[in-house]
Amino acid sequence: MATAMSTNCLISPEPLLEQFNCPICLNTMKDVWVTSCLHRFCENCIKESVNAAHRCPLCNKNLQQEDIQRDALGNSLLETIDKSIQEAEAQKAKSFATQVVNQIGNTSIRTILEELFRDTLVTSLANHLTSENDMNSRYKRKKMDIEQAFNRAVVELQEKRLPKDEYKKELDQKTEQFKREINALDEEIHNVQILFIEAYKNHLNEHISNFGAVSTQVRVTLWKEDFLYKNKDKQFAVKLMRPEDSMEVLLPVLHELVQLKSDSIAKLGNLIMFTCINPLDDLSDQAVIRRLQRMETEDDDDDDLLTVSTNCRPILEHKLLRGTLVVIHGDVVLESEVPKTCFRQVFQEHPSQPHQVDYFQCYTCLTDGKPLRWICKSCATVCHKKHDIKALIFGNNATGPKCDCRKKNCQIYPRH
Repeated sequence: MATAMSTNCLISPEPLLEQFNCPICLNTMKDVWVTSCLHRFCENCIKESVNAAHRCPLCNKNLQQEDIQRDALGNSLLETIDKSIQEAEAQKAKSFATQVVNQIGNTSIRTILEELFRDTLVTSLANHLTSENDMNSRYKRKKMDIEQAFNRAVVELQEKRLPKDEYKKELDQKTEQFKREINALDEEIHNVQILFIEAYKNHLNEHISNFGAVSTQVRVTLWKEDFLYKNKDKQFAVKLMRPEDSMEVLLPVLHELVQLKSDSIAKLGNLIMFTCINPLDDLSDQAVIRRLQRMETEDDDDDDLLTVSTNCRPILEHKLLRGTLVVIHGDVVLESEVPKTCFRQVFQEHPSQPHQVDYFQCYTCLTDGKPLRWICKSCATVCHKKHDIKALIFGNNATGPKCDCRKKNCQIYPRH
């Protein structure tokens, strides 16, 4: 039985469910009972009817309470049909939700938020479909009531045996009234359907900030001096962005990338730009650099490139695709680009200011077999680059222009 009612069945379960509408209350039967004349009703409906009239509401056969009993087969069939409808609704909701998620970029790997997004759609849409089906059932019952009332009115009119013209006049009036009631019902159900759609949209807007927005993984790189910074695996860095995130969340990635080159960020200015390249485009270093170079020329305008500022929320505002390459460029100054000044010169130019100095010692430059000590940070990074350098003291409150690198022909503050 369950197999026959599966969601893959060619027969839709909804028409079968209509066969279990109680002839008395017109609702789907609750606890099916059957009479000795094989007519089915809700338990409460048929018991009350038999107690009151002692006959079947459909065929007028005389009935007593012992002539009615619970229909085990009918209840089992009704349960199977109801379960089949729920499964069909759930499958429809799941298919729709999966289709929506699949439209959002390359989803070969799902994020947790994407799965939550899909599950939210499945649950909410399944509930929505259940409510809509219930609404349609109510509409059918209401329409049936109107039709039955019209049929009874026609029978009563026929029993009056009126003259032909008078009969036709009253019949036309009742027919017009019937049409008005049906049209009013159709208009009402149409308006309710619109309300259902709006309610569902509001539900999604309440739980999901943007219907087409989920967390998205993007690639990130820094472009400086026609060089693209990558991670230790020589790949573009990957960052998961939430829908509400601005481009600012990508800035910490810069620190990680430049540290791999033994450098650091000295300054992030106000003119930092983020250029987004479609994940389906050629993302080789040469192709990306060529496009960026052309973008910076006045006579080339690449419409396929999206360049935004730090405050932009790319997922919500531009529906950024998964795998997009975000190239950061502009006012990014690295520590290696900052001109170095020996602390001796700094102190001599500003002797009255307090100074805290980081000092190092060089085990490559020896004096009497001992490492050269008291080297300022600037000299350690320039004069003793690639030497065996170790920290000596950090944050020393210097009272004089001390840097002993000058003893070994300091390159940034040479002996005069």
